[in-house]
Amino acid sequence: MSEFGDLPLKADGSDEAFNEPAVSRRRTPVLFIAIVGLIAGAGGAWWWARERASPAPAAARTATDTPIAPAAEPVKLPPLGQMDIFLRALLGSLSASPELARWLATDDLIRQMAHAIDLVSRGQSPARELGVLRPEGPLQTSGTPRTVSINPASYRRFDGIARTVASLDPAAVAAAYRTIQPRLDEAYRALGRTSLSVDQAVATALQVLIDTPEAADPIRLAPGPGATLGFADPDLQALPAAQKQLIRMGPENAARVKDTLRRIKIAIETPASR
Repeated sequence: MSEFGDLPLKADGSDEAFNEPAVSRRRTPVLFIAIVGLIAGAGGAWWWARERASPAPAAARTATDTPIAPAAEPVKLPPLGQMDIFLRALLGSLSASPELARWLATDDLIRQMAHAIDLVSRGQSPARELGVLRPEGPLQTSGTPRTVSINPASYRRFDGIARTVASLDPAAVAAAYRTIQPRLDEAYRALGRTSLSVDQAVATALQVLIDTPEAADPIRLAPGPGATLGFADPDLQALPAAQKQLIRMGPENAARVKDTLRRIKIAIETPASR
């Protein structure tokens, strides 16, 4: 068995060289941390609103006696540049996930979310922009130089993040997303993205990950240009960088993440009144 450093996928979908500089090796290959951040950040905002909102008046009834959901008191969000304090305070008590805690210790969280969502919505990987969550240990491979494949032990490095995503409540996430959406949209448009709203970008990003095809073990690898290593299956190698990175988490973790994101997408797209 040989060990190599993870190969963060470039924006063009190609693979990085194994002998990348030490600074580059500290960057994470975890593409969906932006989605985790979005979900968790929204979850914290939802919790904050729930705990602090004044009791809503009794709902009126229509002529057909159909219940109407009471309107929630709007949450007054901090300005864009002050969202870090807001999110850290909320998420510190919302989740004990060490992966999430490491990310919350960084700065400019809402802009990180917006940038990563933008990249994933276009099939790209935000691994280079989100370096604090690189899994411990290098990518491990098995086999001979002619038949190299990812060692299943490598997948275990992603278990913590997969558990974090899988533990989230889709209904709470949907309610939460609507709370922080104004600031997220503001950060997204500051990137110069004016043709789509952040709602459209989030829906597209989620769908990109959900559409990632299954890759059964063993996931075989093949040498690429220079000192690079990519998927031996040409269909997998041709996938967008975001999907290729999710596959590297392993079949079990990828399935858990995709199942949760699928339910979250449905919940977000369901009208709040329902």
